[in-house]
Amino acid sequence: MASKIIMPKLGLTMEEGIINKWFVKEGDQVEKGDALFEVATDKVNMEVESTASGVLLKIVAREGETVPITQTVAYVGQPGEVITEGEEGAAAGVSSEKKKQSTEVPATEREKLSEGKTESEEARMKASPLARRLAAEYAFDLSQIKGTGPGGRIVKEDVEAVHQQQLKAVPPVVKKEMKPTVTIPTAELPTERVPLSRMRKIIAERMFESARSKPHFYLQMEVWADELVRMRERLLPIIEKQTGFRVSYNDILIKVAARALEKFPMINAYFVNNEIQMNASINVGVAVALEDGLIVPVVKNAHQKGLAQIVTETNDLSRRARESKLLPDEMSGGTFTISNLGMYGVDSFTAIINSPESAILACGAIKKRPYFNGESIIAAHLMNLTLSGDHRIVDGALAAQFMYYLKTLLEEPFGLIV
Repeated sequence: MASKIIMPKLGLTMEEGIINKWFVKEGDQVEKGDALFEVATDKVNMEVESTASGVLLKIVAREGETVPITQTVAYVGQPGEVITEGEEGAAAGVSSEKKKQSTEVPATEREKLSEGKTESEEARMKASPLARRLAAEYAFDLSQIKGTGPGGRIVKEDVEAVHQQQLKAVPPVVKKEMKPTVTIPTAELPTERVPLSRMRKIIAERMFESARSKPHFYLQMEVWADELVRMRERLLPIIEKQTGFRVSYNDILIKVAARALEKFPMINAYFVNNEIQMNASINVGVAVALEDGLIVPVVKNAHQKGLAQIVTETNDLSRRARESKLLPDEMSGGTFTISNLGMYGVDSFTAIINSPESAILACGAIKKRPYFNGESIIAAHLMNLTLSGDHRIVDGALAAQFMYYLKTLLEEPFGLIV
């Protein structure tokens, strides 16, 4: 009997995946563990391996299709083996359980279905969770949207297509023509519309949802960083000899933040279903910029790791993030995030909290500036830190105490070893 190849669940939040490309074609011989296809999840692209050896008998889901988790995408079996009708039905998403449920529906309900009276309910059942959320956001009736997913399932792209059609239907605003006072050359500027990549869309959706649902507040502190700079300079040859990598300020910030989160565990908590969920682990995510967006790999149990171990782990995570080779577990489970734009010369900024976390730390550049030390004005290394907090969990006073403790550790970093 032919073996089914299904869309695997590659992360805790994964509901569906898009098949980017197949590495094999029907009739090819495959071995268990061979890469069959690449799937795009809501976080990263990953290769899916074959769970059986044999010939690829049939590809059910083609490139570009959105497939729910556990649904069959292909069959592997012996050469010449015929896929039975029951297997084909399962591939089309018609499970025996669903068939059983349909026969158990009362006759009056079946009549209503045939008359189209429960079309809206049926459409909601055939829509992906993300499509339902977008439809609610745009105030669309799902029953009026034609699904292009497997079995007529409404996917996110279907909702977005209707939204774009509505935008195009809005007449442009006619403005009174005004004579420009300055001539600006525009011939060489790009004018085309660039479609959002899947990663860019996911970032947009999550940041919008976080900004809308979390009551953000912000605290900023200036850190005297002379001792931090000196400590890093002393650690550079030591850490490089142990790990082969240069210690970065980000690595030190992870260590310092983990220590501070141990002292203030409420900053490390989640807000879930109108309850505060305390987290036993301190998992610090670090935003990594990619060509078409950003990704946040997570250093798990950062409070239990030494600086050399953190340096090794962050370098490995950053490299594989840029190569799209991170595992789902390495991008989930974060309890606190650090976003550092200091390498771009940014002095200070505010960041949007990475759900379901309760806070994010935005770090600016370390620069030499005039500084009054209580007696005189001197040149000193200064750095601005901005904490974004979820006011449902974190109050201003608690956040201020956390920031002051963080500032103290950074200004006297050798306190980390005592």
